[in-house]
Amino acid sequence: MLNNRLKTITTYVLLVSLIFVYGCSGALSGGGKSGGRYIYQYTMTEPSANDQLLFKDDYITVQFKFDESAVKFQLQNVSDLPISIVWENVAMSLNNRAFPVKNTSTIYQTEMSHPLPVMIPSLGYVREMVIPRDNVMWEKDGWKEKDLFPTDDMGSAARKKLIMKYNGSVVKLMLPVRIGDVVQDYVFSFKVKGITALPENVRPPVKERPTPPPVTSSVSSGPLMPILIAGGILGLAIYVLSKDKASPIGF
Repeated sequence: MLNNRLKTITTYVLLVSLIFVYGCSGALSGGGKSGGRYIYQYTMTEPSANDQLLFKDDYITVQFKFDESAVKFQLQNVSDLPISIVWENVAMSLNNRAFPVKNTSTIYQTEMSHPLPVMIPSLGYVREMVIPRDNVMWEKDGWKEKDLFPTDDMGSAARKKLIMKYNGSVVKLMLPVRIGDVVQDYVFSFKVKGITALPENVRPPVKERPTPPPVTSSVSSGPLMPILIAGGILGLAIYVLSKDKASPIGF
């Protein structure tokens, strides 16, 4: 009788563990349907209008470039004074919703930290990127980024219509720059001037990102955990049944 009960429990636990593993896998992967993809075109409207996303004054020359989820820029010091970006006060807004940002050095950090300032000498430059802090997250199969605005219609006509409504959206970058001993608060505004559907089977350009750091494997982050849980349940069941067999009747 004990062997039959063990077989029944073993079969049940293994079945539950398999359902749990595949169920979790589907939930984490999203199982989302991919459809048509779209590219956004931007123009600069502040501090001055410029379709090349280029700005110059007596202190800096800066040019911007967008990808699906981040704003990249090259900033050069054209003054005689040392300058640096005041990273703790840098922010982005998407249609007036403001976000703190991550940059190249902090994009794969999970703790709340500000990028370190880098002194830029006269005629020196930096190449940087900013992305809303909440838009970078770790998932079971790697780091994921949320797009600034939706770029996948998932095969839905309604979602395609929604994407097209983002035409005219505004992205702002608040970029304080320390020039000598004075902080100049630059505010750059960009407007979506067009949204283009990519041809079928054409993917967006590959994003330029730093190499992610190696990730220490953990049983809590993969499908091994449900199997271990199931094994623990099975072991406990065997132990309990063994105790029942060894215990005096009526105890």
